[in-house]
Amino acid sequence: MDAIKAEVYDILKNAIHAAIAAGDLSITEVPDIPFSPTKTPEHGDIATPIALGLAKQARKPPRDIAKIIKDRIDLESHPTIHEVDIAGPGFINIYLSDEWLYDTLRTIASTQSEYGTCDKGAGKQLQIEFVSANPTGPINIVSGRAAAVGDTLVNILNAIGYKAIREYYVNDAGGQVDRLGESIDVRYRQALGEEGLEIPEGGYQGEYLREYAEAIAETEGDTYLQLETNERVGHFRDKGVAHILAQQKTALERFGVNFDVWSSEKAIRDSGKPEEIIGLFQEKEYLYEAEGATWFRMTDFGDDKDCVVIRSSGEYTYFVPDAAYHRDKYDRGFTTVIDLLGPDHQGHITRLKNLVKALGIPDDWLEISIIQQVNLVDAEGNRLDMSKRRGQFFTLDALIDELAETVGEQFAVDVARYFFLMRANNTHLDFNMELAVTHASENPVFYIQYAHARCCSIFEQGNEQGIAPKPIEAVSLKLLTEPIEYELIRKLAEYPSVVLLSAEAREAHRIPHYLHELAGIFHPYYNQHRVLDSSDMEKTHARLILIQSVQTVLKNGLTLLGISAPTSM
Repeated sequence: MDAIKAEVYDILKNAIHAAIAAGDLSITEVPDIPFSPTKTPEHGDIATPIALGLAKQARKPPRDIAKIIKDRIDLESHPTIHEVDIAGPGFINIYLSDEWLYDTLRTIASTQSEYGTCDKGAGKQLQIEFVSANPTGPINIVSGRAAAVGDTLVNILNAIGYKAIREYYVNDAGGQVDRLGESIDVRYRQALGEEGLEIPEGGYQGEYLREYAEAIAETEGDTYLQLETNERVGHFRDKGVAHILAQQKTALERFGVNFDVWSSEKAIRDSGKPEEIIGLFQEKEYLYEAEGATWFRMTDFGDDKDCVVIRSSGEYTYFVPDAAYHRDKYDRGFTTVIDLLGPDHQGHITRLKNLVKALGIPDDWLEISIIQQVNLVDAEGNRLDMSKRRGQFFTLDALIDELAETVGEQFAVDVARYFFLMRANNTHLDFNMELAVTHASENPVFYIQYAHARCCSIFEQGNEQGIAPKPIEAVSLKLLTEPIEYELIRKLAEYPSVVLLSAEAREAHRIPHYLHELAGIFHPYYNQHRVLDSSDMEKTHARLILIQSVQTVLKNGLTLLGISAPTSM
């Protein structure tokens, strides 16, 4: 469709230039020609309001301008266009010849799993950092949403020719992991019978830490009580981080997300790179001393207040390792870096961008998107509150377990991923558990998967009847004349554009929306029209090509989402 639009664009532009040369239009500059979607096939395949845009400059009514442009289009010289019509106040509706529809089917047949891909990215290296949950507790469903979105965006970007990688930044240094060590220490001592202990302020109350500490006490006894408090807490900190991080990796792998790179904040801090960042900022005079601390002049970059980068204790705030980490990303050669941050990081966006700018890195190098809150809704419509520190949260593993009880393990992952992806990143998401386990067509992911399974069943039935698909070159595609068949092919033709726009806009939700619309056309077609008809084998083979194309696009789209395309359901 993009190629068709480019061709029609040139035809319209040449028609306008011809009208100017003939004196029919008095304009000095031809603007870009916009296209708008048509409401129904009866209004054509492509529409443009260019005549309305030229009215003021040409000093003519839009409908008159539209007629002048139409009269300058030689349909015999442009077989791609079947008809040109003028509608409403001056819209030019373009009706394409049927051949472009058949060319769509030929393209799908020849490219198969590559249909929808392109080389727009030209092999440029991109990095998407996502999830990056503190290693202080299991992956919760908010991070699960980020995992689904980030993983899918990498797939989509790679589909259009980029070399995108998945990266997880482990926050294994700083105050939060110190409090983790302190919390495990309390639970460990409690497990050994010590009374009167409380989790320190800002510590972690979760049952997962109680169970972990009890397991340590059971297997290793009171060994660690022989250590000094600081040494024991430090040991539990490191041991706890390793344990929880391993659990996070396992949960993500179960969810179908495998990171290419795991980066460590501790490694960044130990590398000396934060000191380099401080030295660079000092050279550029972005730092000053006040109140015993070192401050960064964030106001020089338009922020409303400066920020502390080195506390009076000499400890770095998170700004310094964050700046060092992004400098490390830049040094690794990524042309673009995309950070997907949680809903509690909204205020961090401007400051992080300012720090990157202070490093001399181009403004457009770093993109930041917020993955908004997920509200898990129970059968009664109640939202469950989630807090890691209070231990009240729903983990990704628990979600998959609960779904799996009804739909099975593989479909549980499919359902979770689809529901996480079906809304735009910047909108809150209510995860409807009752709908998620529904096997009926109301469940959108099953609705799409069932469409793919139906396509597969048609070929299985054909095989049983001795009807084998023919090569597309041996099939008369002109036998596909039903309006719904045209509608299906038009929708199939949109797929490459949907993938491209999803990648460029960083909006993964466009893919599930498209697949649901495609399935919404296919299911009525399947119910209303017979594909395998031994009394009309020529039409049967034409329809098998159409079904094969629908099957291919459904599978390609589901693959981008990390969702299975079952052959039966």
